[in-house]
Amino acid sequence: MKYIIKPICCSTQYLACSHRQHREHDNCKRNYEIHNKARTYLLVDDEDFIVGYFSLAFKSIDLANVSKTTKRKIVGGQSNTDTYSAFLIGHIAKDDSVKELLGDAIIEAAENLLVEAQKIVGGRLIYLDCKDEPKLKELYERNGYKYFKTSELSGLLQYYKKI
Repeated sequence: MKYIIKPICCSTQYLACSHRQHREHDNCKRNYEIHNKARTYLLVDDEDFIVGYFSLAFKSIDLANVSKTTKRKIVGGQSNTDTYSAFLIGHIAKDDSVKELLGDAIIEAAENLLVEAQKIVGGRLIYLDCKDEPKLKELYERNGYKYFKTSELSGLLQYYKKI
């Protein structure tokens, strides 16, 4: 099935999800939108039904506790930096009523937008956080993401991919 990507403006639209952790992020997403820290996009089907969503931002990755070898892979040769700016794909979710697996389609939609952003502003890296769940790790690794560390603050696994 072909999906359409639609940006949302959180001051006029509300996106809900039955997963408690996603509902808790709704206020955070609205605040990020209002303060221009991120943009949230809906994935809709040909009947304009919302099947999933994701948020995009530009943030710094903390590389302080990452090996020099991994730092070189991430930042392209430099190993003396403890932070690096990258595109973030966050808050990935799908509607519970949709039976098909949409992870690949959501990631592809997000990456397509980030490739366009990269053409305009530069950048060479995408990163994301995920829970330590086999299905999520397999999804991201299947799409070319590489694990580089576990966040000390959130306990989430962090993956990166070069654009």
